[in-house]
Amino acid sequence: MQKNRDEDYLKKFGNKVRELREELKLSQMELGVMCNNHGEQIGRIERGEQNPTICTAKELAKGLKVKVSVLTDLD
Repeated sequence: MQKNRDEDYLKKFGNKVRELREELKLSQMELGVMCNNHGEQIGRIERGEQNPTICTAKELAKGLKVKVSVLTDLD
C-alpha cells in the first residue's frame, strides 16, 4: 500500500510556518502553547517530518494570526 504523502509539500508548509512564526518573534514552544501543542510538534511540522491535521493547521493559523489559506498557498 502506497502512502499518500507529499514530502516536498510538507517541507514547504513547514517553512511557511517557520517564516511566519519568526516574523512574530515567537519560539516554537510559545507557538505550541498558543496552539495547544508541544514545541516539539511545532519543530517536526517546521521540518516537514509531521503531516498536521486540518485542525492543527487551523490552530497554527490562529496562533500565527493568518488564515489557513496563507499556510496552504504553496504552489
